[in-house]
Amino acid sequence: MITADLRIDNRDELLGRLSLNRQLVAEWSDARLLLFAWEKVGDRIFSMLRGPFAVAIWDGSKRSLTLARDHLGLNVLMWHRDKHSFAFATMPNGLFAFDNVQRELCEEKIADFLVLNHADHAGTIYRNIYRIPPAHLMRVGSDGSLELQRYWALDEIAPVKLKSDAAYAEGLREQLDRAIRRQMRSLHPVGALLSGGLDSSSIVALAARTLAEKKQRLPAFTGVPRRGFDGPVPDGSYADETPFVEAIKDKLGNVDVHYVHNDECDDFAALERFFIALNGPVRNPSNFGWTLGALEHARRQNCRVLLGGLHGNYTISWDGWSQTVSHLLRGRFLLAHRQWRLYYRSTSFSRSVAFKKLFVDPLVPLPVGNWIDRRRRPNHAAAWQDHSPIRADFANAMAVEGRARKFGHDFLYRVRRNERAQGLGQVDYLGDWHAAEKAVTGVEVRDPTADIDVVSYCFGIPPEQFLAEGTDRSLVRRAMWGMLPDAVLTNRSRGLQAADWYEKLAANRGALSQQVAALSRSPLARKIIDLPRLECAIRTWPETGWERLDVFREYNLALTRGIASARFLQWFESAN
Repeated sequence: MITADLRIDNRDELLGRLSLNRQLVAEWSDARLLLFAWEKVGDRIFSMLRGPFAVAIWDGSKRSLTLARDHLGLNVLMWHRDKHSFAFATMPNGLFAFDNVQRELCEEKIADFLVLNHADHAGTIYRNIYRIPPAHLMRVGSDGSLELQRYWALDEIAPVKLKSDAAYAEGLREQLDRAIRRQMRSLHPVGALLSGGLDSSSIVALAARTLAEKKQRLPAFTGVPRRGFDGPVPDGSYADETPFVEAIKDKLGNVDVHYVHNDECDDFAALERFFIALNGPVRNPSNFGWTLGALEHARRQNCRVLLGGLHGNYTISWDGWSQTVSHLLRGRFLLAHRQWRLYYRSTSFSRSVAFKKLFVDPLVPLPVGNWIDRRRRPNHAAAWQDHSPIRADFANAMAVEGRARKFGHDFLYRVRRNERAQGLGQVDYLGDWHAAEKAVTGVEVRDPTADIDVVSYCFGIPPEQFLAEGTDRSLVRRAMWGMLPDAVLTNRSRGLQAADWYEKLAANRGALSQQVAALSRSPLARKIIDLPRLECAIRTWPETGWERLDVFREYNLALTRGIASARFLQWFESAN
């Protein structure tokens, strides 16, 4: 017996490996195919699957239950156990349907959410509710025993050795194209999220080429600021991606672009819908304007699947900077020197700052680096106070700094040698988010840059490929040469979604003040969230300087996350 939330992207390959007749199983669901495959090859099937899955299989003859989750944790699988029962579900609401499962917040995990911004692969914000970690299966015996087993790991990826730089670029293009073709299987029209960046534009180019073979067009959805916005943005960034998107549209010929203006969506109005879907807090409602807006636009166009490239920064378009120190340690001094020069020339950093970021920060142990930073700050404040709305006394009671050391979290987000693997590990919490998005909008977001074959290829090739020829993100630029406009391929600036976020906040300043006042009536919100800080931020609203990092941290991070988190706590109290 099987119950599953899954999508098998490699059905054809799987049928070949299992020697199954394609016509015989053409009408089988993915779940039926998986059950048949599991009965034939056992637990080995999980490493063979491509695509997101959360699976539970009951073996009646052995009276055992097998739970399994996909390689990166794109789909969610949670469980609860007490003396008399074992329950599982994809989201907390499924578990709360059982009378014996209590809705009790875990305050340590709430603190982690507000401060550490990391994925907890095993825990949740609720006591006694746990996750199956990504790339793991768990056997539940008839005696109540639990056995957790990992079936795949990043550090076990085999090296990929090819003959030339051109071969590596061609290999990436082929891997990405195959992943896109796999993920375009749908009963409804497939669209794409499109920015002017390398990840989404590469996906759109290859998806459009696939549809052109069938004489079909690709709907694409692009987030832009309000009409006429010309406000300040950080150095090296731009606010409106329209010129790059229009160049992509003209180049490809069969892409229909739908522009989603950030001011068309009330960021805070949608919070409760996500509280219900997630049964958890929302990280940053300032992104709702373009993410939620794009999904709702797609639904109106009957697009129930959107392709995105959220994890491309760790796979196809990794910049490679964090590996520079490894070249130095291996005695490859010339290569390390060349990459250091490229770094300070392509950024706004001075030579000394660039040297510190590339060669010093990765070698300094995190506790030492955090101690040095704290000694330099006024009143020896912790770095997390720059952006987190948590009360300092609550954070200390939850031992957040000790927990940060345990999880290897860097409050300053310095360049670390393992940051690529850590970043990819954040996919886990996005599984929850994408499930909530689908529940709220009816639209599923799929990410070919997180396809496990794409991941294995990108982590298997030499890291120098990503910084080859004196250019960062070199691999994807070379792979897509001729398929994307030169302006996109050579662009070094960063496009911003929701660049006019502060205008939207300012327009709702009065409503935000009322919300914070109402939140003071919530005991949980008062205990956990620094409400006086939020009140002060609203009262001392800046007129200028919105491009500055300190202002961004205070208003886009602390204020918005503080209000959203406090509202969740208040909602939780009322729902209990």
